[in-house]
Amino acid sequence: MSTASKPLIFSLSRNKRNSDILVKILGEQGYEVAGFSEPIEMVSESKNREKVDLVLMDISGFNQNIWKSCEDLRILDIPFLVLSPQQHRVIEEQGMKQGAERVLVKPLVIKELLLLVKSLVEN
Repeated sequence: MSTASKPLIFSLSRNKRNSDILVKILGEQGYEVAGFSEPIEMVSESKNREKVDLVLMDISGFNQNIWKSCEDLRILDIPFLVLSPQQHRVIEEQGMKQGAERVLVKPLVIKELLLLVKSLVEN
């Protein structure tokens, strides 16, 4: 697979270790991955790219303003997954309201995440 044809995935997380793990795992699967710790930077870079295939948003450590970034992605027509530290009805409702493809609760099952990522990127 050439670099130009690799699907581009952005990962947003305040936790550098978690972000590095996601970047490594997704990179090993043949995706081009860029990690971000600031939502504004991630949305800005999304606007500068021709196409972002998927965004993984770990909402841990962010305040309510994170939902504005979700709305920005929806407006840009970029699919995204919300990664949540806990299962909570309000988080699930807010994520889906903002256009998330799905809200996943950590800890993640990597095999399931990879299958979901593959299905979203291929569609």
